[in-house]
Amino acid sequence: MVGGQTMMANRSEPGSYDKYFGYYTFSASLGQMVGSLLGGIAGGSNGSLPKSTATAFLVSAVLAFIGVLPILFTKSLKVSIADKVAASDHKVKARDVIKNPGLKSALFTSAAVSSTVDVLVIFLPLFGQENNLSPVVIGTILAIRSGASMLSRLFLGELSRRFGSKRIMILSGLVATITIGSLILTTNVLIIEAIILVAGFALGIGQPLTMAWVSLASAPEERGMAISLRLTGNRVGQFILPVGAGLVAGSMGVSSVFLGLAGLLAASTLVSNRYE
Repeated sequence: MVGGQTMMANRSEPGSYDKYFGYYTFSASLGQMVGSLLGGIAGGSNGSLPKSTATAFLVSAVLAFIGVLPILFTKSLKVSIADKVAASDHKVKARDVIKNPGLKSALFTSAAVSSTVDVLVIFLPLFGQENNLSPVVIGTILAIRSGASMLSRLFLGELSRRFGSKRIMILSGLVATITIGSLILTTNVLIIEAIILVAGFALGIGQPLTMAWVSLASAPEERGMAISLRLTGNRVGQFILPVGAGLVAGSMGVSSVFLGLAGLLAASTLVSNRYE
């Protein structure tokens, strides 16, 4: 992931980061969707687990090989922009890179958005169970969120061109904050689906824009480290936030988790005002 995102940044013009990172994250989401479908097929049409996992591992190996093919046939892996800074003799250190202006804000925003999506995926089924929603309905709601995020990523380049990256970042954060917080106000299925549709679209924007933000906030020779820091921050958030959300849900109910997520998104939206 670090290599792919670094290559995307170093082989693109800064003005095109939003568009190409949008395509990148759209492709990742599409791959996860297709992979889930293939996993279901490998598991058997009746939904039961196979006696042997060999088929699943074989399918995974084939998919991994397919993913390597574009790299094997790439004519050059050198940076494609002539005026990029040549490889520096200076050893890149995490503590130096994180001091770059705006990078800490980008890392926090990225971790907040990615953790929010993870917690939603975990707690929406619990929310449905608490409100007597069927598994089919919850599955549909989760699919709506995923599809809406993919849609926003596909058209992110055009949105950024028309309205500006910073404005899109702030607006998507505000919309996500309001919609996630409003989930506590209703148990009507159609209203929940409408809320998740809008929230999913807004949340889909955060990850590619923070990828672009991190890339802009770091020099070419630092981007690998900067992107590593971003992914590390995401993983830390994805570990800590669900644990905290579980403690909150256990004492105050599942709905309270959505208020907490709204608060986190509000904080990240304030921070994203520093986006340049």
